[in-house]
Amino acid sequence: MATRRRLTNRFKDEYAKATKKEKKLILDRLVEVGMGRSTARRLLREPARPAGKGRLRRERKPGSGRKPRYSRDAQRLLERLWLLMGMPCGPYMKAMFGQWIPALEANGELDGVTQSQIDEVAAMSASTIDRRLRTLKRASMPRGMSLTRPAAEHVRNSIRIRKATDEIERLPGLVEADTVAHCGPSAAGEFARTLTMVDYATNWTVNVSVRNNAKRNIRQAVDHAIALFPFPVTCFDSDNGAEFINDELIDYLLARDIEQTRSRPYRKNDQATVESRNNHVVRKFAFYWRYDTDEQRILLNLLWAKTYALLNLFTPTRKPVRYEQTREGRRKCVYDAPRTPWTRVLEHDAASREAGGPGYVDRDTVERVEAIVTSTNPAMLLRDIHAIQDRLEEISHERTERLARRQGLDMGYLGEAIKRLRDDAATRKQ
Repeated sequence: MATRRRLTNRFKDEYAKATKKEKKLILDRLVEVGMGRSTARRLLREPARPAGKGRLRRERKPGSGRKPRYSRDAQRLLERLWLLMGMPCGPYMKAMFGQWIPALEANGELDGVTQSQIDEVAAMSASTIDRRLRTLKRASMPRGMSLTRPAAEHVRNSIRIRKATDEIERLPGLVEADTVAHCGPSAAGEFARTLTMVDYATNWTVNVSVRNNAKRNIRQAVDHAIALFPFPVTCFDSDNGAEFINDELIDYLLARDIEQTRSRPYRKNDQATVESRNNHVVRKFAFYWRYDTDEQRILLNLLWAKTYALLNLFTPTRKPVRYEQTREGRRKCVYDAPRTPWTRVLEHDAASREAGGPGYVDRDTVERVEAIVTSTNPAMLLRDIHAIQDRLEEISHERTERLARRQGLDMGYLGEAIKRLRDDAATRKQ
């Protein structure tokens, strides 16, 4: 930009006095050296200023400029909906309007809100939603610790590797699994682990918290999680951690005719679906505190029971469909339309039955889940989740701070997380 300004400053006076034909010749000369025609025209019309300086700011007259398209009441309603929906991003929030707004109206959550305000919010694009909510969005949470320890080599080599580049059948039944350690700022002692299992085709997500990562506890958690999928699990894919690659879990999966695969070491893209849940689900809802008591584990599992319905029945997700090439030659990933995991399950079930297959869910399960969807107030789910989060914060943050000081660790990142959590709690109470 500094070079462009030096060039345009040289021709400013000449361009201002030139005829239309002469202006065209000046623009042609600037285009020949690589400058865009519209950029050259704009810089030639601007007042001269030293090269490298920013764009000049013009003083606006009171009442001038474009009038805002959306009212302040619509802005407040958008912020309120964002908090009720669990703080999603713009594209997901836009896709949630069709299901959430009627449900919130039916349950009296939008009393006092006019139809014009709802229409204004519904008319906002995904990028507008992100832009208008920018000041409310918190800084990203601090990173947790990775405590995965590799399993024995002779056991690990007996399990087939599944890579991110493998062409796999995009049908329900292939689940990816991973664990998250709730150790806080220190890995000393015993602390809870949360097992996350995600179906690759539908994004159906199940979370279970256990006392530690002992193979017996993980096997029991896997058994409990598999029962919460509305369709049969046919393949279990995990990382190379000893909590998954052990004789007890291998025998358990073999007895149920479930294939077991593993990812390559240090290649997170092999398990991109479940790795994204570590942050977007586990850390978003359970934070970064240290959980190592029975009360905390009970609260965690109560929390996952609430998020189970919220994530699978009311929260849309997107999945990559294919890669395309832009006009500039760059590789671009194309995603499908946002849909809830339950909607994806029904789509796969209908496609299987149309092809003459048995389907993936029976009619009783469909009727039971549809009844839950129609009778559940999603805003009440969020309130229950917030109440559990408040209790977890109340019994965990002081102990986590003491442990960090005892370990001589830097409290900077943890202090920022604590401050954000307290601000969020105050916002929810308001």
